[in-house]
Amino acid sequence: MRHWFVVILAGAAAACGRPDVAAIRQSDLAGAEQAFRANVAAIHQRDAEAYLGHYLDSPDLMVVSGDTVQRGYMPFAEARRGDNAWPDTLIAGEPILDWLAPGVVYGVYPYTVVERGDTSRGWSERVLVKTAGGWKAAVTSRIDRLNQ
Repeated sequence: MRHWFVVILAGAAAACGRPDVAAIRQSDLAGAEQAFRANVAAIHQRDAEAYLGHYLDSPDLMVVSGDTVQRGYMPFAEARRGDNAWPDTLIAGEPILDWLAPGVVYGVYPYTVVERGDTSRGWSERVLVKTAGGWKAAVTSRIDRLNQ
C-alpha cells in the first residue's frame, strides 16, 4: 500500500514540474501582439524614444531594409534620433504571429505607408524576444512590394 502512495506522489510531482506549453505559447503570442501594436502606435505618435524602446538594445539587433543589413542598436538608435522624418500615413494590417519557442515569436504585418507623397506597400516583419524589460524586436525588416 505504501508503494502506491509513493507512485502517486511521484506522478503528481512530475506533473507539477512540467511546463504548460500551451499556456506559455498563448501568453507569448498575446505579449508579442501587444508589442506590435505599441510599436505602430509609437510611429503614429512620432515618438522616437517610445519607438526605440521596442527594439533590443544590443549589438545583436538586426535591421534589414531593401538591400542593406545593419547590425546593432546604437547605429539604429542614432539614425532614428537624427531623423525627424516620419511617415505621413501608416496603415498597419493585422499581425500574423508564429510562436517559435518560449519567449520567441515571429510576426509579420502588411503595411501601406505614405511618405512625402509616395505610397509603398509591403510587409514588416519582426522576431520578438521576451526580455526583463518586455517584448523587444531582435530582428526587424521591411519588405516593399514591387509592381504596386
